[in-house]
Amino acid sequence: MERVARTRLVTVLVLAVVFGAGVLLGLAADRSLEARQPTATAAAEEAPRQRRVPMYEQVGPDEEQAILIEAIMKDYREAMKALHAEFRAAYNPRYDALVRDTREAIKGVFTAGQAVAYDSLIAEYERRRAERGSRERRDEE
Repeated sequence: MERVARTRLVTVLVLAVVFGAGVLLGLAADRSLEARQPTATAAAEEAPRQRRVPMYEQVGPDEEQAILIEAIMKDYREAMKALHAEFRAAYNPRYDALVRDTREAIKGVFTAGQAVAYDSLIAEYERRRAERGSRERRDEE
């Protein structure tokens, strides 16, 4: 009989500890879920991106200087476009070949059915990428 009473007492104590731990965890979670004022970082992440002010504008150029700076920046943008075109011409074929070879190697691991599914996923990805690229080029014009 003494054993049964001891078992019941231990069971009651274990249940009380588990219940108490649950209450404490609930209180802690409740406090962590309270609404708080947004921090500057959170507000900055939610706000639309603002244009960064170039350093040359921060110096406060007069109107004549601003016109000269704009001409310099126009030349810079044209030179960067040419450099990007040169870069794409030199490296895109190598990049495309590497992607193609990697995809083929991965496809070689799959069964015939998996390879067909993989090809369709790649085709869909390439379609979305081309669509996104044409939209971006249209926005640049």
